[in-house]
Amino acid sequence: MSWNQSENNIWVAGHRGNPQECPQNTMASFKSAMEAGVDMIELDIQMSADGELVIMHNFTVDETTDGSGRIRDMTLKEIRSLDAGSWFDKKFRGERVPLFEEFLDLGKEYPNMYYDFELKEYPENGNESRAYETADRVIAMIEECRLADKCVLNAFSARLLWYIHDKYEGRYKLHGYYPKNLLGEYDRDPYDILYCACVCEDFTRENFERLKQRGIDTWAGTRFRTREMIETAKECGATLITCDNPREVMQILRDMGLHR
Repeated sequence: MSWNQSENNIWVAGHRGNPQECPQNTMASFKSAMEAGVDMIELDIQMSADGELVIMHNFTVDETTDGSGRIRDMTLKEIRSLDAGSWFDKKFRGERVPLFEEFLDLGKEYPNMYYDFELKEYPENGNESRAYETADRVIAMIEECRLADKCVLNAFSARLLWYIHDKYEGRYKLHGYYPKNLLGEYDRDPYDILYCACVCEDFTRENFERLKQRGIDTWAGTRFRTREMIETAKECGATLITCDNPREVMQILRDMGLHR
């Protein structure tokens, strides 16, 4: 398999799976997106109090389960006891917060899938060891599954991206953001090591071109969900759209002749 997205073949990444139709970051959401035919799955990884890698975007379970509390303060048993589906629709009652390992097992059924793994543990405010351990363990599992050439590693932390670049000698594709201030504090320019960046503000061809001139592939985020915004993404030179409504976005792109 090869990375073949381009301005004329814009890929679609399911943001936390298919959250328009399923509760985000659940196995139901991932399966729905994969079955819909997305090119990539984006998901978020955190560590429980007892060191297990779980998939959730928010730092607390309050908004997407029937429980309350911070992920980092809860054991896996406590997290897995929660209902992660009913808040979205009662038909999803019983969905659980997934383990990263469970997701990787699901991915084996979809050999053509690509991945955007967002690391939510940041090396700041005393969280350095957890952040680096999480990154190292995620990478170890990626390597065990032989997915190194089929994923990007993503973080809103330049320090964490530099840590991965240095320790793994540039072997991993790194995903960052534009504008640069979204990447927190840094001593070294994160744009020196990025494979791609999601443009989150100022959607102009000039801003996209500035990134491309530095060798950074330009991706579009969840605001690009309508025909009008997708046309803007095309005009700006985006090669991938990460979206909450992947089925709709894929159909729009196909109607425009931009998704195979």
